[in-house]
Amino acid sequence: MSRFSIPEVESHESTPLLPSEVERLKQRFPEFIGHSEPFYRMLQQIERVASAEAPLLILGESGTGKELVARAIHRLGPRRHGPFVGENCAAISPPILESELFGHDRGAFTGAHSERAGLIESAHGGILFLDEITETSGDLQSKLLRVLQEKEIRRVGGNRSRKIDFRLVTASHRNLAEEVEEKRFRDDLRYRIDVLRVQLPPLRQRRQDIPVLCRALLNRYCRRLGKKMPIISADAMTVLISAKWQGNIRELQNEMERLANQPYQKIQAEHLSNTLQEEGIPHPMALRLRAEVGTDLVKLEKIVLGGVVRDVLRETSGNKAQAARILGIPKTTLYRRLDRYGVQRQHGSKD
Repeated sequence: MSRFSIPEVESHESTPLLPSEVERLKQRFPEFIGHSEPFYRMLQQIERVASAEAPLLILGESGTGKELVARAIHRLGPRRHGPFVGENCAAISPPILESELFGHDRGAFTGAHSERAGLIESAHGGILFLDEITETSGDLQSKLLRVLQEKEIRRVGGNRSRKIDFRLVTASHRNLAEEVEEKRFRDDLRYRIDVLRVQLPPLRQRRQDIPVLCRALLNRYCRRLGKKMPIISADAMTVLISAKWQGNIRELQNEMERLANQPYQKIQAEHLSNTLQEEGIPHPMALRLRAEVGTDLVKLEKIVLGGVVRDVLRETSGNKAQAARILGIPKTTLYRRLDRYGVQRQHGSKD
């Protein structure tokens, strides 16, 4: 099966990346998969903040890979020889989370038969990653603020303060400004954690990455099972490219793992999960596309992704600057895509 052609890639300054820079980023970030403009801009953003010591906030929808980014920052940063300690704040109840983070002294509560260091102490010399930081209670937020201000902690039930040294990396799928406005998150803590920021694009803004992601993930799961990787048909790929992917890459991983555990030698559209079939291009239309383009994925890209660009332009009443922001690409790249996908520029549209 042929591959999508590698698209032009641009930075925040709308300057196309040289092939040597693209290759350098691939070598520096082997754990990441993609080749779209938003993907490479994300890698450059991660690289810029990795060597810093200031607190970092990673923002992105659920399933976009926030922990993967945090681990890459640890691997590339000056604290790479120290520990990486992570916790999902949404997965633990507030009382237990406080004990997990701060540790406890003997007799601090029923069942505390011995003292125990918490995750913050364990992260000394390294990175502490707190996923879904906005899910913490107001009381815990106050204690975290004191830790960041004083660079010391006090275990639950203890009186002695302990000096600590770590870099804090937090993540959330929520809008912090809205959380502060709704009085669910402390404004002073927000300023402490939101010093540096990485914004992760959702998968729908990286649709060009879906074919390579599908093949890489499917191959990974098939190798674990010791089986040959099945071929993904053009009609199935059409559905995969056009689906909503509200669960982002995590949802895509689950779908590829499910398919790897099936006896298919060639994955057809009807083999995909019902949710994807309902969200993607309807199956009869996918079959007509397959009859028209065969296995020519470059032509499939033009038809499917061209339709995405056309829909966004329609939603913005032809405002190309706004459309480019929604698509997560520079405006100059949008112009090239209009030409590449054969999307006619509307007369009187806004730039």
